[in-house]
Order: sequence, then C-alpha cells, then structure tokens
Amino acid sequence: MNIDPETNQEANPGAWTLKVDGSSTSERWGAGLILKSPERFNIQTAISFGFPATNNQAEYEALIAGLKLSSILRLQDLKIYSDSHIVVKQTNEEYIAKDPFLEKYQALVQSYLASIPKYQVLQICREENEEAEILSKLVRNSSDLDYSVYF
Repeated sequence: MNIDPETNQEANPGAWTLKVDGSSTSERWGAGLILKSPERFNIQTAISFGFPATNNQAEYEALIAGLKLSSILRLQDLKIYSDSHIVVKQTNEEYIAKDPFLEKYQALVQSYLASIPKYQVLQICREENEEAEILSKLVRNSSDLDYSVYF
C-alpha cells in the first residue's frame, strides 16, 4: 500500500489520539487501546496475551500494539495517553529503564515512535483512561476469551 506523503497529510489535518492500558493478574494478562482520528472515528481493541506479563510489561504491550497500528496507518501526528507513570516517563526519556525486559520494550517503542513525525506521550489519571481500562479488563474477566477482539 503506497500513500503519497502530501495526500496523507491532507487527509490527516489534526492529531490522532491513542489511549492505552495494560492489565495483569495471576491468571490473565491483556491490554486495551483506543485510537481516534481527528474526525472522531474510533478503533477499539482488546488483546489477550498468551503469556504471563507484569503490569509494566502489559502496559508496554498495549503501547506497542497501538504504535504498530499507528505505523500501519502511517499517522503523522499522534497524542498518546497512558495512566502508567513508569511507561510514560521511560518513553519520554525522563527515567531510564533498568529492568532488562523493560529496556527491550523501550527500544521497541522508540523504534515505532521514530516513524511518527510528530507525537506526544502524556500521562493521564485512571479516570481519564477508563475506556482503555475497560477493554484491558475485558480479557481478564472473560474466561473464554483467548484471542484479540476488535470492535
């Protein structure tokens, strides 16, 4: 799929928004993300992980899933919202990831961000991230959900 950069910028006059949340319990691990266009078109996704993850790893998995989708759509302007203090601070290079797993996640996040010309990563409170949190908990609360669900 080839998209002319000038055409893509005209079709994307404002910032898209991405809200992400990860969920981790002793039994289920998942993520939720909501990607909104400037015209308010929504892509909502609940993801169930087939592997155990810490809460920070689940938060990173949610962010990476959102960045993969943003990369596929070739977004030019993106505002990313997460309620994870650690993930936001590490992504904004205010904190250094010391855990080897989080270092790898952070490197992957930075590689996806490099393909987005204009972006911001912002921390929001849990109440402002309720939609993504509900999606992340959907996989935690449903005993028969083993695959991604797209809304």
